[in-house]
Amino acid sequence: MLDMEQRSHRVGLQAGFGVFLFAVYVVAAATFVEQLPMPDLILDAFVQQVEEERLINAFAYAMRAILLGFFTAVVVGIPLGLAMGVNRFVEEFMDPYVNALYVVPFAALVPAFIIWFGTGLQVRWVIVFMFAVFPIIINTFEGAKTAPDNLLEVADSFNAGRMFKIKSVIVPHEIPYILAGLRLGIGRAVKGLVVTEIIVAVSGIGGILKAWSAAYKLEGVISIVLALMALGILLPWVLKVIHQRVLWWDPGH
Repeated sequence: MLDMEQRSHRVGLQAGFGVFLFAVYVVAAATFVEQLPMPDLILDAFVQQVEEERLINAFAYAMRAILLGFFTAVVVGIPLGLAMGVNRFVEEFMDPYVNALYVVPFAALVPAFIIWFGTGLQVRWVIVFMFAVFPIIINTFEGAKTAPDNLLEVADSFNAGRMFKIKSVIVPHEIPYILAGLRLGIGRAVKGLVVTEIIVAVSGIGGILKAWSAAYKLEGVISIVLALMALGILLPWVLKVIHQRVLWWDPGH
């Protein structure tokens, strides 16, 4: 009951803050900043794009890139992070490369990726993968490295094999770490897609943004930005719900 009350209070605060930001924007658009379009114009621009199916097609294309890139990041990141966590040779071999690549500003390398992969789905796929994979690797690695020593010692006392310890001790322990890495990874995946779309600006969301900007229609630009923000909220929320369902037995989650 107390948890439900706290959750309701938090949702109320979030909704109230959203209403406050909306009111500030309306006041600014009506009085201080003439260039800001009123909310009704933004809504009209959004509805127009939906009716013309431009926005729907662009977001369907974007979701395809996000899902492909994120799925590839999961397939690569979880096994690699687990291998680094349970095998010292793999950890020592891969750790410098993972740390070095994690701090690389991939946004600055997008033009190079465009030269290598073109401006279609492939470049979006690759960049989404590069943005998303490292939080998954690092979180999975940390989960494997922090497996409880007492449980590993119990397994050793029963002469348990290496694969049994990985399957029965390490993997169950690191599930929360993996899910946290997935939530971070999906957020970075959306960020990678947005960066790519802005730089490519030939087709898809980037092309629509470029067209609105060229026409000096700020309401269209803002409608796209708000739609991207909604996507950035929705995807991590879905993973958060999965996180809570998977860890229903843990009061901390």
